[in-house]
Amino acid sequence: MSRRLWSAASVLALALVSTPAWTQVQTPPDDEPNIDEIIVTGSLRVRQGGAQDINHFRGQSEAGQIPMPDTLTPEGLMGGYDLQIPGEACVRVLCVTGEAMRASLPLSPADKILVGVGFNSSIDAATWKRQPLNLVAVVDKSGSMDGEPLDQVRASLRQILDQLRPGDQISIVLYGDRSYRHLEPTPVANGKGAIRRAIDAIESEGSTNMEEGLQVGYETAFASQPGFKGVTRVMLFTDEQPNVGATDADSFMGMAREASRRGIGLTTIGVGEQFDAPLATEISSVRGGNLFFLRDESDVKGVFTGKLDTMVSELAYDLNLSVKARPGYRITGVYGAPEDGLKRGEDGAVSISVPTAFLSTEGGGLMVGLAKAEGATYLPEPALKPGDSLLDVSLSYTDKGGASQTQALAVPAPSGAPSSGLRLAHLLIDEFQSLHKVATLYHRDSDEEGAYQTLRRFDERLRGETDPKLAPERRLVANLLTRTAMLSGHAGEVPKVGPAGLVGAWTIARIDGDGQIDLKRGDRLTFDDEELLVERRKGGAFEEDPSETYLVNDSQLSLEDSGLVFDYRLADGDSLVLTHKALDLRLTLKRDPRPVATAAID
Repeated sequence: MSRRLWSAASVLALALVSTPAWTQVQTPPDDEPNIDEIIVTGSLRVRQGGAQDINHFRGQSEAGQIPMPDTLTPEGLMGGYDLQIPGEACVRVLCVTGEAMRASLPLSPADKILVGVGFNSSIDAATWKRQPLNLVAVVDKSGSMDGEPLDQVRASLRQILDQLRPGDQISIVLYGDRSYRHLEPTPVANGKGAIRRAIDAIESEGSTNMEEGLQVGYETAFASQPGFKGVTRVMLFTDEQPNVGATDADSFMGMAREASRRGIGLTTIGVGEQFDAPLATEISSVRGGNLFFLRDESDVKGVFTGKLDTMVSELAYDLNLSVKARPGYRITGVYGAPEDGLKRGEDGAVSISVPTAFLSTEGGGLMVGLAKAEGATYLPEPALKPGDSLLDVSLSYTDKGGASQTQALAVPAPSGAPSSGLRLAHLLIDEFQSLHKVATLYHRDSDEEGAYQTLRRFDERLRGETDPKLAPERRLVANLLTRTAMLSGHAGEVPKVGPAGLVGAWTIARIDGDGQIDLKRGDRLTFDDEELLVERRKGGAFEEDPSETYLVNDSQLSLEDSGLVFDYRLADGDSLVLTHKALDLRLTLKRDPRPVATAAID
């Protein structure tokens, strides 16, 4: 439309965060001591390091964009769920478990079986206590972090401070044009006031010399580590846009590898719209590394309230798993480890390198696809009996004490219904394949029609799932389906859930928030079945803007020309609330009784 309703671009929206599986006794405010320890009320499990979510991908889709394919990883997608694979009781610090099910993956039609290879531990969840933490926070304060990204960093550090307890200590390193210690290592027991003041004083300026920032961070960690009884960890807060000093992944990974050999791991916390997800994913894949992305305040709380203690608790290193299918089958794919950690052997076996295993409240693992052996396309599948060995797994790793450990496991053929964790993993792999194909078709092949049709078919499969935990996936797919439908000329085919209540004329009764908006109280918005008309009050009359096409699903309203996606809520049919949390904008509208001519609603 010639006059945009909103002058700011659409950015990230509110995330859905599940309740953590365990709770923590909170440290009293200020400098008051506390002798309580972590109380774990759920099961303590194991998850591999690397990307732990696809929040950056989700955020871009919420902003009405189609994300790049390299911002999506299967391990990140699966990292948002508990995919515990059942197995015998574990008597080691780390055990491997396995389960198989029949596969039905439309984008991998040759796959006949999906095998879940999970991890477990003998560590008792009821008695486990995190070791004291020496945390070195390395904060990007460059110009690209100004505004919401740095606000999220400060909120994260405050949340972390609330989770720390006596025995822990924290230091803060800032980097921009130059790097320096903003807060020297400070014990939490009697330094909370000083720590809070240091957090509040962080301001944005300068370019992005991440190389120097990490160097100062690691120097601080090395200097404070010897006298500290506990674990030392660097936590990097950044939008991953280095433009001064080294800017390549290898330079950062080299520092991280060397620090890990000295017992210091790296957690990367990504923020901001300009986040370089591929670079961060590479860095986080090294020994001792993991990665989280924060879209908004709910992510800050969800990550640091529910996962701080386990994200800094490394369990084992240099895991090497060799997986080999029984004769008659071949391995077609491994999901859950970066591609550069996979190597195929001459005998058809695949070697999988996992640099680090962390304690977790949610089970992680690897998923392996099996198809009929090469040359057997037109031959029957091998006959399998329940209990027959299907996949041989051998595991070797180094425990925290430096001792080498091994385990062998034969995963049996499918028998009976799959566990909930494996069934969920199957759906997530289907989702990963579909979303990756959508992003590739759109960005690489300029095939908008193919992207829409691929997503539409997965949406149909997702609609058959009733698990409430999948709400984030329904929201993600709905966002992308709306966008691809607009781009491919199928806007009228997108299911419109609940538009009948939206259709009609509405008067703006209230505007809340700091978001920039070219509307005021008294202006009118009129929705027919396809278009939005804006009428601006000018004295005693109204001035019309050109109409704008919109799409709506069960929770969101997407404006095609403005490029904005709003959450909406109808109350009693007479009140409409439009919310854009990232823009800090909330519109409350009241229904206007004027009749509106509409066509039939699909």
